[in-house]
Amino acid sequence: MNYQIHRPCHINVLPVEILSYIFTLATHHTISADIDPKRRYEVPFSSESVTMPTVLASVHRHWRHIALSTSTLWSSLSMSLEQVVRCKVGSDADDERAYTTFLDVQRLAAHIARSRNSPVDILIDTRDPEWDFEEEEECSPHNAATSFQYATFIPQILDLLFPQMYRWRSLTILSDTWAPLRVALERLSVPSLIKGSGAPCLETLILMRCNEFLGHLDVFSPRTQHMFDGIPFAALTGAPHHDLSAQSHPLPKLRNLTLVGVHLNWTHLSRYTLGVALNKPLSHVSSCIQSLELSQHCREVRPTVDEFTGIIKACPLLRKLVIRVSGPKFDAGVQCSDRPVSLPLLEEIHLGYTNVEDAAMLLSHIHAPNLSSLSIEDANHIASPDIEDSGPLLTYLATGFLDLCDISTEAGLNHGLCTSYLATSKDSVAKTPFPHLERLSLNGVAACLIPFSLLMAVIPKLRHLSLSRTPNALLALLPIQTPFADACTRTIPCRALESIEIFCIEEQTKNLLEFVQREREQSGAPRVCNIDIHLEVSSADTGEEIEGYQIIEDDMVENQPAYGEWEHDPFAPGGVFNDPDFDEAYHYLS
Repeated sequence: MNYQIHRPCHINVLPVEILSYIFTLATHHTISADIDPKRRYEVPFSSESVTMPTVLASVHRHWRHIALSTSTLWSSLSMSLEQVVRCKVGSDADDERAYTTFLDVQRLAAHIARSRNSPVDILIDTRDPEWDFEEEEECSPHNAATSFQYATFIPQILDLLFPQMYRWRSLTILSDTWAPLRVALERLSVPSLIKGSGAPCLETLILMRCNEFLGHLDVFSPRTQHMFDGIPFAALTGAPHHDLSAQSHPLPKLRNLTLVGVHLNWTHLSRYTLGVALNKPLSHVSSCIQSLELSQHCREVRPTVDEFTGIIKACPLLRKLVIRVSGPKFDAGVQCSDRPVSLPLLEEIHLGYTNVEDAAMLLSHIHAPNLSSLSIEDANHIASPDIEDSGPLLTYLATGFLDLCDISTEAGLNHGLCTSYLATSKDSVAKTPFPHLERLSLNGVAACLIPFSLLMAVIPKLRHLSLSRTPNALLALLPIQTPFADACTRTIPCRALESIEIFCIEEQTKNLLEFVQREREQSGAPRVCNIDIHLEVSSADTGEEIEGYQIIEDDMVENQPAYGEWEHDPFAPGGVFNDPDFDEAYHYLS
């Protein structure tokens, strides 16, 4: 008689603590949106963070016991349109009144109970894949919540989550339209009735209106709902209804604040929500915002210069600042600040601008001597007919002066003038505001050679350079003849450069890069070993090499025709860049 011995699976003989840790690693797979800008609107945690615990608990009894005993597995609380159920309650299938919608909160309730006292990360995602870019414009404040059908579920979701506010670690709300965000803001800004409540563990707060077209408008849309004057996030600060005094009830652990397409009362934000650090010496500030993003705000709702200054003054420990199609409104008469806000710990700035002068003026209001990473991007609308000359911004980055803008337009000047201008100026005190830059990213930055050369000549510590749709920047790395020196003496810009990353569609870029490399090496510069050239190539070219350089598959272009070979002209009426219905909906004037 044959007896079959059933041996336990190897994973099941592991100690419970080890298996629990493996479950945690499998569940909490984080997504980084910093690497790829195209993934800016990815959720802060993957969908597996919500579904994986249930999958693990369904394998067998032993795994279920471990999963239910590990409260951190259930700490991702997510609500999306998948939980909105539409069912038929009447007999007439053609009658809309025969259907009703309700919110299925079973999974949310289960995760709340099973996470017990663990800190929780919350995602409320009301984005609709079938959204047609329309919003209800003509709605009164009374029925603003019903202008978008899913906005009515926001109070129900928050009512379930508010009792757990003491253990909120992060809160993210995403929406295509304004109505759900406005309802959420109103609920989050109602002061508490009980002193001491709030979100003392909150570290990250993200509110996103995922519609980048709106940031290019002059006025807010929808027009009837743009005003919001409450105390931002008063419910989270724990301030009682009768006491909203400044600097009394901060969010002690809040480190990351992201507002994309969402505007607030900026004065109240800096004074009440972030006001703990206002007017205090840096040595007396133990906690405040370390990462701040303001993006996609139309001009009407952007902060004034004073409001923006107040916001960054309330963040003296700031380490990362992202401003994209937002920032202060620099109206006529606004001058360069004589006393910029000091941010000694600021390490990263990501600046996406639509006006070069405003971008330079914004940077002039910030004193960040230890900045190590700078990313600047021309964020003008893709259908904008004009190319923004970024020379004034590059010139400011090189000299610290706002009154040298005219140097960028003289494209025919000698390449060596960039250094001779500064070297021979008797009373010049020009210096770059960011002398310790190690990483520089330029995206869509168009200018003649001289501003690029000015900048490259004054950032000797640069180690990593990323270029996308930025002509002339590579040539600025060429060695420069030093004025009044021996003919064989040449200055090498960015001598410490270690890596170059280029996004382009021209194979000739490789030849230009080799020329620059050869000239730098002949002048004594070390060779840049890490070079990545990202080409937009057809699928047939993937994996090939361009004389030693590997083609990196980036955005695949399936034999995309050049302009002029399109079957339908994209700029003709009805084309992708000339759609009267779309332009009318967003008041866009081409």
